Amino acid sequence: MLLPVLLLGFVAYGLSIFTYVRAQKTLGAAKTSAFYAIAPFAGAFLSFVLLREPLTVNFGVALSGMTVGTYFVIRDTLS
Repeated sequence: MLLPVLLLGFVAYGLSIFTYVRAQKTLGAAKTSAFYAIAPFAGAFLSFVLLREPLTVNFGVALSGMTVGTYFVIRDTLS
C-alpha cells in the first residue's frame, strides 16, 4: 500500500513542478502567477462536481477570500 502512495506523490509533485517551470518559461512569471491564482477555484468546482460537497457558510467565507486575493494578484499582474 505504501508504494502506490509514494508513486502518486512522486508523479503528482514532479508533474506540478515540471508544468509550473514550463509555464514560467513559456508564459513568463506574471501570466503564470495569474493562472496559478485561479487554481483554488478549479479545486472548489471539482469538489462540487465530483465529491458533491455541500455549500456552507465557511465555504462562502473562504470563496470570498479567494476571490479578493485572486483579484489583487491578477490586477497586479496585468497592470
